[in-house]
Amino acid sequence: MPGPSARPRRPRAAPAASRPVVAGLPPQPRWIYTHPAAEPAPLTAALWNERLLVLTGDTHASAVDLNTGRRVWESPDAAKGQAALAAGKELVFVAGPSEFLWLSAKDGSVAHRVAYADGFEGAPQLSVRTLVGSSGPDLWFTGSHQVTVKAPKPKKGKKPGKDRQVVKSYLFGYDIEQRKELWRTPVPTGRGPIAPVYRLMAVRPDAVVVRQDRLTLTPADVKAAKGKALFRSFDRTTGKQQWAKIFGTAPEAAAAGDADGLLYVAYDHDLRALETPGGRPKWTLNGTPRSSFGTPVEAGALLFTTSSNQEVGVADRETGRLRWRRSTEAVAGGTAPTVTASGSGGTLLAADPGQVTAFAAADGRRLWKFQDIGVQDPKGATVTARYQVLAYGKSALVRRDRVVYAFPVV
Repeated sequence: MPGPSARPRRPRAAPAASRPVVAGLPPQPRWIYTHPAAEPAPLTAALWNERLLVLTGDTHASAVDLNTGRRVWESPDAAKGQAALAAGKELVFVAGPSEFLWLSAKDGSVAHRVAYADGFEGAPQLSVRTLVGSSGPDLWFTGSHQVTVKAPKPKKGKKPGKDRQVVKSYLFGYDIEQRKELWRTPVPTGRGPIAPVYRLMAVRPDAVVVRQDRLTLTPADVKAAKGKALFRSFDRTTGKQQWAKIFGTAPEAAAAGDADGLLYVAYDHDLRALETPGGRPKWTLNGTPRSSFGTPVEAGALLFTTSSNQEVGVADRETGRLRWRRSTEAVAGGTAPTVTASGSGGTLLAADPGQVTAFAAADGRRLWKFQDIGVQDPKGATVTARYQVLAYGKSALVRRDRVVYAFPVV
């Protein structure tokens, strides 16, 4: 028997059963922001100076601190805004339905405003059609207004004619930091009659390249385009149109450009790099049957590609040589995933209606997948919104409807 000072021997713990590690789980998010259920879901989301996530909605704009994931202000004045851009280090620019607004990044209060109706000399009652795009402080947008064209003086013995109302349309260049118009250039008024809708394709040292929405082409442009896409280039300094060219096989086929004079345009199942303005093919990246390329994304010397068969890849931007191509393993069909490069360019993030997939840009290694659970309430609505990715620094924000996740990425 053990003596009074002896301690009973403890049984040895059984070896722990090995637990399988599930590959491909997303990293733990730094924070999760959920938009209040009492408010409409945000319409747009944008990053501001890597400090704020600015959300615009039907009732107000709001800002979320990127360090904490907490909402720091809201602004009813900026309801239904089209965009949130950095106007210097302290102001958030938002384009509202009837005016440009400059909000304090600190508390969301309105610091400045310019009404479309009377803020542009020589264009009374201006209607801003759409924001084309921006680069730094430069913003481009289209707008139109009505002017009265007086009837010519009638000949002797003839009845005077009637005055006519004519719509004049322009492309504007605007500096959002100095809050001043840089230039405006007349552009053909589309069918409707309305100002044309342009989508920004490329920002170059001396030019802005856009593609015009086919529904806003003039009858003459429709005839000339013959079912293909119409691209225009405008001088960045003066706004003067440099050229107008027809490229591609369909007016809404995926396209993007770079600062070096190339346009990357989807042709049937392939992707071509075209030299502009001539249109000579520099290289062709072959796709796969029964699929089409989505909008590629430039990342330094690389071009991130995407296609409707749910494949993403990386090609050399200079030569078109494919480095790798892999499937996201999402359900095939529908639209191509939207691809986003991380701040360093080391990660490719592909977002589609059902998931976000992260790949190592160097070799195509699949890193992780993420799928939001949606509304947990048994009586909750089914979420149908696509995933959106916004990348900055070493973070990627994944947004679906009213929930935002901040994931660490390389």
